[in-house]
Amino acid sequence: MKPGNTQPSRPQSPKAACLMLALGILLLTVSSVLGESLSAQMTGIYGLHQTHKITAVRQEDAGPVGSGPFSLEKIGQLAQYYLNGHDLAYGTEASATAVYGDNRSPAQVLGVNDRYRQFHTINLIAGSFLTPGHENQQVAVIDEQLARSLFGNYQVTGLEIELYERKFTIIGVTGTDNSLTGSLAARETGTVYIPITKLLELQEGSAITFLEAETRDSGTTGSNTALLEEALTAVGQDPGAFRITDYTMEFLLLNQKNHLRNFLAGVVVLGLLFSLLRKNVRQVYDFLGSRLREKYWGEIFRKDGGRLFYGLVKVVLPLGGMLALWFLIRFPLYIAPENIPQELIDLSFWADLLENRLKASFQGGGYGVLPGEVHLYFLQGIQNWNLLLNLVLGWPLLGWGFYRLSIPLNIPEKGAWKTELFFCTCLISALLLGTGILLAAGMPLAIDGKGIFLVFAAVFLVAGLKDAGSAFKL
Repeated sequence: MKPGNTQPSRPQSPKAACLMLALGILLLTVSSVLGESLSAQMTGIYGLHQTHKITAVRQEDAGPVGSGPFSLEKIGQLAQYYLNGHDLAYGTEASATAVYGDNRSPAQVLGVNDRYRQFHTINLIAGSFLTPGHENQQVAVIDEQLARSLFGNYQVTGLEIELYERKFTIIGVTGTDNSLTGSLAARETGTVYIPITKLLELQEGSAITFLEAETRDSGTTGSNTALLEEALTAVGQDPGAFRITDYTMEFLLLNQKNHLRNFLAGVVVLGLLFSLLRKNVRQVYDFLGSRLREKYWGEIFRKDGGRLFYGLVKVVLPLGGMLALWFLIRFPLYIAPENIPQELIDLSFWADLLENRLKASFQGGGYGVLPGEVHLYFLQGIQNWNLLLNLVLGWPLLGWGFYRLSIPLNIPEKGAWKTELFFCTCLISALLLGTGILLAAGMPLAIDGKGIFLVFAAVFLVAGLKDAGSAFKL
């Protein structure tokens, strides 16, 4: 065996490496595009108030002790005294059979007040929604699914359907939500909106089961929850019987995953910049060391000042980039107080936390009383998977692809443009594909420019890092 062949050569698989690189770039780019779109979706499905609201949904297993029925009278007390000045929506849900002639179809009946539309985006394709003047009238707004089931089309305003053996005049029809979350949260039965006063009148023993209130505090102090709990207690309701959700906090936590994804991408770029900085510093050090053996400082500045200045610039640029990047990716991290243990090593705390998370995920999978809760559950689930795939597949695939391809080792200058063209093609294709996926899924077209920039920076830094030595020779 020849001395030069003592080390076994690592098998090269350019096609497999290129495939891993392309998949890694695709996952990272689509993850950035999807994450920002989910945040935009959350602000777009909750009506005029967007995520500036808090909800209280009566839990099905809540007992009547110390709580009593949640009546319109108590809602009036909340609006007049304890939540004065806050926009309120409230209602309850029931099942019924909608009848038109010989056609019958099961339906979910939502009894709501006229402010419900301020807290939920209602896409009307015909007619209008409930108004204050409809409070004591037998009117209904149905969705397109129920309209087509009973009538065969959605141009049905002015016609009547029968609910609970009463005639209700249709005043509006809502369109189908074809977005990703809307499709996942879609019910198998149609939906009918009627005035809450009428549903309480027709359903003996029924009571208001959900309340939504406008919030004005966007901080993390929990003041919105405290205010609602005090208001519920003041009208004789047990806050423990309700599932209270502050959507301001939920949006913060959802959007925080975008910041976390960008922060981790930024850490990768910081590491690459540091490697480039270290390599350039070493080159300047070696250059000065070799010159100082033969020349004095003054002679170096006179004869080699230009090359020395160029080397120092090559040192300062990565350093400045690292500083600017840190200000770009940093963000305030919020952790809910209940998720912080008194002691770091507390197995019982972590076991209880995991159990509660699992219970919450299973509860979220079902249909809650409030339709918006279902959308929130799917938004959170998709965002969690989006972050997980970004971390466990995106970056490992990208790194392993670069390692297998050994970029840019042994690539002649004449062929370097092909490598750069490959990266540009992958990045642009991934961005276009991610945009196409959003459009096909009916999601908002909101692209995270910061996340895309970090992916681009990581790809080209890794590709050019090993050429840094040849690009700068003093």
